[in-house]
Amino acid sequence: MSKRLFVWMLAAAVMLAMGSCKGGKSHKCTDKDESETEQGGAGEGDQPDNGWDVTEQLERADYKFDTKLVTDDEGTAEKIIVTITNTVFGMSTVSEVEAVPLDTNNWTGFGNIREDDINFDGYPDLMVCCGPFNSYGNFTYAAWLWDQDMHDFVPVKGFDELFDPEFNKEDKTISSSFRMDDHEDDAVYKWNGQELEMVSSETIVYSELYDE
Repeated sequence: MSKRLFVWMLAAAVMLAMGSCKGGKSHKCTDKDESETEQGGAGEGDQPDNGWDVTEQLERADYKFDTKLVTDDEGTAEKIIVTITNTVFGMSTVSEVEAVPLDTNNWTGFGNIREDDINFDGYPDLMVCCGPFNSYGNFTYAAWLWDQDMHDFVPVKGFDELFDPEFNKEDKTISSSFRMDDHEDDAVYKWNGQELEMVSSETIVYSELYDE
């Protein structure tokens, strides 16, 4: 093959490749994509602007909740699947919380839903029971706060460390009480933003009280 013929064949191959690029579907080299980007179309990184924010359209009453207990083959509680759904747009958030590993044939309460106002802001929040710890009860809960600014639910870190929580509206505190045999551990918590802080604790030994 002569050198001149080789050059002509190479030039033809280059022209053919350029023609394919102009008429093909490549994102980087089609005239259609460039035109859409200039006109505010579906260019890379663009966000649809419909004039409203989804979260701003949602209120506390627009949400519903569902729980499902998952057990092992022997019926021991493993986890609870929590689904939070806004009924306006039909969108759901699914979370998993650890259940107290007890035999569900003998123990109950797993996945029960409560809607107390746990942070005293006037809006009902969400609590899901993780189960009891013993025959005294000592129920623990996973919790989500309703955030009126975000118009959404926010999980509360460490809320499952409280036992049988009681909510005191007067001083805006939460009392926790854990009973085991003749010992009782009591604690009081207050909110610091969306986190709980222990402000006092006490241990009661009932056998010592009886001796007195």
